[in-house]
Amino acid sequence: MEIIIEHTTKYEYKNPVAGLIQSTKLYPSEYNGLKILDWNVHHDSAEKSAVYKDGEANNIQSFTSLKKVKKIQFTVLGKVETFDTKGVYFNPDDKLDPCVYLRNSNLTIPDVDIKNLALEAKNGFNNDERLLISHNLMNLVREKVEYKPLSTNNETTAQVAYNQKKGVCQDQAHIMVSAARTINIPARYVNGYMHNNSHSSEFQSTHAWAEFFINDLGWVGFDPTNGCSPDERYIRVSCGLDASEAAPIKGVFYGHNGQNNLIENLDIHVQTLENNSQQ
Repeated sequence: MEIIIEHTTKYEYKNPVAGLIQSTKLYPSEYNGLKILDWNVHHDSAEKSAVYKDGEANNIQSFTSLKKVKKIQFTVLGKVETFDTKGVYFNPDDKLDPCVYLRNSNLTIPDVDIKNLALEAKNGFNNDERLLISHNLMNLVREKVEYKPLSTNNETTAQVAYNQKKGVCQDQAHIMVSAARTINIPARYVNGYMHNNSHSSEFQSTHAWAEFFINDLGWVGFDPTNGCSPDERYIRVSCGLDASEAAPIKGVFYGHNGQNNLIENLDIHVQTLENNSQQ
C-alpha cells in the first residue's frame, strides 16, 4: 500500500521566546514493513542538524533557533510503501539487547492490579507460549480499558489509566508494556501513524502501540486500541521505554520570563491518504 502522510504541529507562546532547541523523532527508518519513497521534515523558523540514528534505529534530528519567535510550526510530508508482516518487525539497525526493555520508567511502573492483569493473560499458558500470552494480554487491555479521548494527559501513568479503566492509545500501550515486563517479556512503546484508524477523531494525531520480543520471531507489534497486530496500515516511526522516550518532538526554550512564556496553544493535525495514482 502507498500512503501519503501530512503532519503539522503548531506551537504558540504567550510571549516571544528568545531561542529554542528541539530534538525530533519524526523521520522513520526503513524496515521489513516500510519503504520510504519521499520524506521531508520542515521547521519554519529553525536550522536543522544532520540526522543521526541511535541504537534503537530511531532517526533523530535537532532544530535550533537563535531568534525571537512566538509561533513555530513543524511540517512532515511523506510518501511510503507499506507491507503486511503480520506484526513482525525487523530492522538490522535496531541493535539494543531486548533485555533493556525489561526495566520500567516512571510512566510504566506496575502496581498490584497491573501485575494481576499480566497473570490473568498468562493463565492457562506455558511460559514459552509468549505469543499466545501477548495476544491474550492485548485483548484483555482492549476489553478492560475504554478508549476515551481527553481522559488522560501526557503525564498519566499506566497505573492511573488502568485504575480509572479509560485512556487513549498511549495509555493502553503503557499498560500492555507495564504488564508484559512483570512476566519477563521485553516490551517497548512504539509511536507512529495508522491509516484508517478505527478510533480516528479530532482528538487523535499520531498513533501508539506496543512491541514485545517473542522468541523465534523477534519484535512483534500489538495494538490494543484496535485489537490487532500492525499491518500495512501502520507506519512505525520511533520507539522507547515509554511515550516520553519515543516522543516525536522534545525541546527547551530560553530567554523566558517566569511562567509568562508557557505554550498558549498547541495544535496537531495528521492526515493519511492512500495513494491510488498507480492504479
